[in-house]
Formats: sequence, C-alpha cells, structure tokens
Amino acid sequence: MTFLFRSPDREYLLIVVVAFALIINLFFPAFSAAGIVLWVAALLGALPTVGAAATALYRRKVTIDTFNVFALAISFATREIRSAAFIVLMLTFAYLLDWYTESRTENAVAELLRLKPEKARRLKKDGAKGDTVEEVRADDIKMDNILLVQDGDRVPADGVIVFGSVLVNESSVTGESVPVPKREGDRLLSGTLIESGTAKFRATGVGKDSTLERMAGLIREAQKNKSRSERLADRFAAIFLPIVLVFGLGVYIVTGNILMTAALFLVACADDMAVAIPLAVTAALGRAASRGVVVKGGEWLDALGKTRTLVLDKTGTLTYGSFALRDAEIVKGISPDLFWQSVGVAEKFSEHPVGRAIFKAALEKLTDVASRSALPDPDEVKIHRGNGIWVRYGGAKRIEVAIGDEGMCADLGLRVEPLAKKKLKEKKERFGGTTVLVAINKKCVGLITVADVPREEAAESMRALRKLGVQNITMFTGDNEAVAAAMTKKLGLASYSASMSPEEKLRKLEMLLKDSGNRAVAMVGDGINDAPALARADVGIAMGNEGAAVAVEAADIVVLTDNLARIPEMVSLGRRTASVIKWDMVIWVVSNAVGFALVLTGFAGPAIAAFYNFATDFLPLINSARLFRRSSSS
Repeated sequence: MTFLFRSPDREYLLIVVVAFALIINLFFPAFSAAGIVLWVAALLGALPTVGAAATALYRRKVTIDTFNVFALAISFATREIRSAAFIVLMLTFAYLLDWYTESRTENAVAELLRLKPEKARRLKKDGAKGDTVEEVRADDIKMDNILLVQDGDRVPADGVIVFGSVLVNESSVTGESVPVPKREGDRLLSGTLIESGTAKFRATGVGKDSTLERMAGLIREAQKNKSRSERLADRFAAIFLPIVLVFGLGVYIVTGNILMTAALFLVACADDMAVAIPLAVTAALGRAASRGVVVKGGEWLDALGKTRTLVLDKTGTLTYGSFALRDAEIVKGISPDLFWQSVGVAEKFSEHPVGRAIFKAALEKLTDVASRSALPDPDEVKIHRGNGIWVRYGGAKRIEVAIGDEGMCADLGLRVEPLAKKKLKEKKERFGGTTVLVAINKKCVGLITVADVPREEAAESMRALRKLGVQNITMFTGDNEAVAAAMTKKLGLASYSASMSPEEKLRKLEMLLKDSGNRAVAMVGDGINDAPALARADVGIAMGNEGAAVAVEAADIVVLTDNLARIPEMVSLGRRTASVIKWDMVIWVVSNAVGFALVLTGFAGPAIAAFYNFATDFLPLINSARLFRRSSSS
C-alpha cells in the first residue's frame, strides 16, 4: 500500500476519488456517503497546499499557495464542499504537472546515459605485431587512448579521428537528423551512432568530461532552477490577495452579505495560475531542448527575450574555432606529393589547432590514395613551443622536416630569404591567420597559411537577430585589429573590441551592462577565457559542443549543436513565452472581473461562483498549451 503515498499514484488516486465523489454528489445529492467521501477527499487534497502556504508564511512570504489556501478556507467555512473539491482537483493537477516535469528530466537523463556503450575497442601496441584490439569497459577508457569504432557502434568517448572516415548520426546529442561525414582531424561526440565506415580516434573527453555526461549534468541543473515567471505569479498573488481581502471586506461592510463575500473569494482563487505558468515554462524548455539547446531554467529564457545587446566571442563562436587551409605556396622543383607527405608526417600527432589543420590539409592534398592511407610515423619529434615543430622520418633516408615561424628557423640555423620574409608578412596581413614556413632537409620549400573561418550560418543569424530588435551586436576577440575588423565587416556587426584579455572582456561587459538600463545583455562564448564574462552577463550562452567545460558551467544557456541560428530562435521563443504568460495573467484578471460582476449583481452565489472559477480555470491552461504547438521557426 506504500505506493499510494508516492507521486503520481497519490495524485491519480485523489483525482479519481474526488471526481467520483463529486459526480455522485452532483447527480445523487441524497446519497450521504458520497458527501462524506467528498469532504474527506477535499480535506486530504488540501493538505499539500496548506503545507506549502504555511512554509511560505513562516518565511514571511505570500505566494500563490497562500491565495489558494484562503479560497479553500472560505469554501470549507461556507460548507461549499463542491467548490473545495473543484479547487483541490485543479491543485492536484498542478502537483501532477510538477511530478511530470521532474520525471521527464529523470527520464531524459536516463535516456542520454543509455546511449553510452558498456564496452569499447581499444588499440594497444604489441611490438612487431603492431596494433592489437582489446575490448574494455567504457568506464576504463583513459585520455589519449586510441579507440576503434565501426558500423553500428556508439562512440564511447569524445575524441579526434586519427585514421579513417565515418558517417555519424549525431541526432541523439545535437538534435540534427542529417548524418555528418567525419574524417581525420574531425571530432567525435560520445553517444553518437556510427552509421557507416571505420575509424580510429584519440580520446579527448572521457567520463564526466564527455559530452554525454556533461549534457546529463546540464539537464539536472536546469530542473533545479525556478523560473522568474513562476516567481512573478507569486508576486502577483502577493499584490492581488490584499486587494481581494480589502475589496471583500468592503463588500461585507456595505451589504452585510457573508455569502456574497464568500462568492467573491471563490471567484478569485488562483489555482489556474498555479498550473498555467509552470505549464508554459515546461513547454518552452521542452521546445528549446528539442532544438538542441539546454536552458538552465525559465528565468534565462525570459531574460533572453528582453535582450537588446549581444556580445559574441570570435574564435569558436562566430567562427568554427578550428583552422582551415587558406593558402599554400610550394617552391618550384619540389614535388607536391613529397611536400604534403612531409607536412603530413610532421603534423600527424600534433595537438595544436594549427598543426591539426595542416595535417588535415595534407591528407586532402595527397593525390596518391596509398600515400594517404600509409602515411608513416615520424622517427623523431622535437616541439619548439610557440614556434613550430621539427621531425625526422624515412628511416635511413633521414628526411628532416621543419614547420614554423622565423624564430624556429633561427633556432635550427635555417636561413630565410628576404623574399620569403616578405611573402610571410603579406600572407599574414591578407588572410588574417597563421602563416608558417616549411623546410625539408634544411631548405625552405614553401609557405602554408591556415585561418579560422566564419560559421556558415553566422551572417544569416546576425541578420535574424537584428530583425528581432537586437541591434547592438558586438564582438570581443583576442585577435589583432586587422582580423577583428575584417570579421566585423564580413558579418555586419555593430562594433568590435580587439586584442582583449579575459579581464578586459569582463571590464568592457561591465560598461555595457551599466549602459543597458532595464534591457538584458547577453554574452555568447565557448572558451575558458570567456567564463568570467559568461557568468557576469544577464544571460550567458555557451557553445557547448566544442566549448570548454568551465564555459558550459558558467553559462545559463548551452547550445549543444554549436549552431548560431539557435540564438535568434531562442530570443523569439523567450518573447513568445513571456507573451503567453502575460496573456495568462490578462485572462485571469478579466475572468475575475467578470466573475465579480456576476457575484455583485446577485447572479452568482457561492455554488455558481465555485463552478464559474472551475470552468474559467481552463482558459489560461489552453493559452499556455499553445507553446506545445510547433511554430514555423522550429
């Protein structure tokens, strides 16, 4: 029998008992047992609301529960048990909605974690035999382990592909239904499905640091936050209850009619608002989640809807945060295949973003498929921190490759011709990226330029935001003035600030917050250096797919798809949710005004007032349910 004291069994039982007793009492009033059951059920059903109201009063707060307890007390005092039953039914539906929201969160987390496979295939070196495959528990995967995935596998950890190509279905994590082709240098997300192909990848995010585990944590955190709109209903009740009390007292003094006064209080019961506002917020957060966006509480969606100033980090936010080949120049007389093979070997195991981009470009440029698939490992590697890399490969051939800037060339004793220096400077200014020298066997043989590129959807997303009235869009970046100016012009941003440190970003954001008045300032970023500004902004938005864990933790909203188009969608959703909640309150006030008129004209006594309140309760619920319908933007 203990199940009867757990949600939702308790609520279901109460609804059935109250509804059944109410029907019997309405149609068979002479059947006294039904009346007794109705009294008992109504009293029991009122206990959770009485407890919540008592707790609020102990903390010296007047909430919507206080309002509803007052209406219940009037119903019991005037022996309008049917009215009390109607109120209990609506409040029980509110508790049922709370249970549904919490259980939906628990189910969502469970569904996410079920995507994580129990086993994984790990590669290990076995002397002359080369790589051998061992099956291990997914929880035993360590950082930098090389793992193997094939058709039908779930990816056991976040990582970067080092060999092979696959077609990946990321819908379970990002919400994007179209499978994504991945090859060397691309990232894999834990929990995603390999639809075809085979790949080896290096683990970069395991356990609690994996995308899957981080998503589960974000969903749990979002459930804990109470929406400002929900608190707004409490504040509205705190204002409205004293007004109703004074109004009712005035009516009683003038008329001396206690039943008319009781009817006024029954009309004013706010049980519908206890359901309608949480329903609207639940629907909005569910809509956001279906678009791959985790909102850590309705408060942030509400604030985002009021945003007029948006600050965006450049690298990883407006751009992909991963470099791509922009230009390559090879000295005459050097075989392109030798050039790109040497470059590929040198950067094969690079962890630097520039190195990974050069390695990926080398694989694409090699014309011989056999050369791509059998790219040898370097025999010796020396990292020149901040300058470049030197490797030797080819066994007895002893081919030496150096990739880096003039500083590294000086360290290695390599002479850089004046013409090469001039071209190096020109390419840096022209492309606004990183240009490196390539030397093979101590001879400079070419230049490679890689640069970060804007996201495909960036320009259109900025236009959509401006149409929504977010006119002040500015970019913060640590890049130099030339790179920042070029990006601002390309995307049509209002302004930019270049060469910024994390402290300068925070200082500049403080100035924007001071000048914003009652309008919200939102910040979008993805890196560790963005975390202080994300935490300080009215709304912090993290690009969570590639984003640093500390940035995701500091943010209020996380875009799991790393798709900038989601930001105007969320601004629009925030405004639509706020509009629905405002209309809920308008409906509440108007229906109460009509109900008061019916009572004051003598048309409605306590019984009719109670029925009127129950009938009009469904109007704000129907209005809130509009958010469950798909809009064209979705």
